[in-house]
Amino acid sequence: MAKAKKISTDQRLGCESLLGCIFQSWSPRRRKPSLPEKDHKAKDYLPPKSTTITNPKIIPRKSTDSLAQTKRPDPLKTKPDESNARKSSDSARKSLSSASPRIESKRFSPNGVMGNIIVKPQPAAKSPDVSQTRSRWEGKTVNYRHDPETLKRMGNEEYCRGRFGEALVFYERAILADPKTPTYWSNKSAALISLGRLLEASDACEEALRLNPSYERAHQRLASLQLRLGEVEKALSHYNQAGKYTETKHIEQVEDVIKCLKRCEEARRSKEWNVVLKETCFVISYGADSSPRVYALQTEALLHLQRQEEANDVYQKATKRLDIDCFIKIFGLSITSYILMVGAQVYIAARRFEDAVTASRQAARLDPSNVEVNAVARKARAVAAARLTGNLLFNASKFEAACVVYTEGLEKEPCNALLLCNRAASRFKLGLFEKAIEDSTLALNLQPSYRKARRRRADSYAKVRKKIS
Repeated sequence: MAKAKKISTDQRLGCESLLGCIFQSWSPRRRKPSLPEKDHKAKDYLPPKSTTITNPKIIPRKSTDSLAQTKRPDPLKTKPDESNARKSSDSARKSLSSASPRIESKRFSPNGVMGNIIVKPQPAAKSPDVSQTRSRWEGKTVNYRHDPETLKRMGNEEYCRGRFGEALVFYERAILADPKTPTYWSNKSAALISLGRLLEASDACEEALRLNPSYERAHQRLASLQLRLGEVEKALSHYNQAGKYTETKHIEQVEDVIKCLKRCEEARRSKEWNVVLKETCFVISYGADSSPRVYALQTEALLHLQRQEEANDVYQKATKRLDIDCFIKIFGLSITSYILMVGAQVYIAARRFEDAVTASRQAARLDPSNVEVNAVARKARAVAAARLTGNLLFNASKFEAACVVYTEGLEKEPCNALLLCNRAASRFKLGLFEKAIEDSTLALNLQPSYRKARRRRADSYAKVRKKIS
């Protein structure tokens, strides 16, 4: 009887069919194991010469080359011994060092060897800068129709990564979806604070407190904002309502600012401008680093100390985002009028007479009963008129009359570099070179970077030397 043909698995299942292919690809006999098993022989790899053996208990197989080089022991001359079968770890390590260095272990060794792979030591990775990391939504279309909580969570992720502008967008979208949740308004104020938009942040915090007057986190955030803006009484009130978020150091900080501001006002009334300048520096260092009122006090002190260029720079900090309506809402009419009055004085010193007249008019409109504001408004108009009239006379070659008009303007504002320089030009045309040098020098003392005054003084010196020689 003929032997029955053995039917293979491929023929039985039909490899040509889809089911056969699936079975063939997923058959455990055909799938290679990812790790060496007891029933399968692992591949032999030749590691580098510098490789050391890490697991002496696993005896590697000898290759044909190594078998040819080593001598085989004679079984007749050597007899097996039980003590030789139980070798110590030291003797096994010695025998392995003389044998072929092939390894089947995948354990790490001190020199960075893992099996047949040499692992190079990698330097410790530096923690990435959070502000430099990319947003997970960068380059992707964001669906802003999510529920507001999801939008808030996305905004929080962006805020933690230092991407405050993107976080603000998510918070605003959450507010559009649900404008009655105070948490969204408070988070929006946090993003605005990080962007340096403190006035808008104050409005957002106030809206959060309007929705929930007992929201302690919003009270604490608004208190810190009011301290930075110089509204110390409001800051103290909100700190008292912030509950667990208020610490003793916050209250002490506010009290220090209040004391310094009182000393500033007293020194201003007594016209001790050096003391005013010193105390305003203390106020800024104590936390009121974004207060328009404090910077206006410092600007006024610098103007009276005839440091006009520094005064201009400081005033720019006070009015970086000047919005009169917003200033009135936060600081009140009197402080806003005072800030505009100081601005008019800065514009007069900076030779911007039209801006000075405009600012003084706005200040007088906000506080019409203030004597100082009205005096500055009159001075701005007088100086602007003196400059305009004097220039017309000078262009008409009426230098003596122009000199008289400039002198009248200087009686209203003795420390005006522009009027001094223009009077120097008139005196130069009249042949009064020594007087022209005096006026040019005074203008340069007030504004060292005034090039026109320096050039006119040089021309006057040249005329004087020529006259002497």
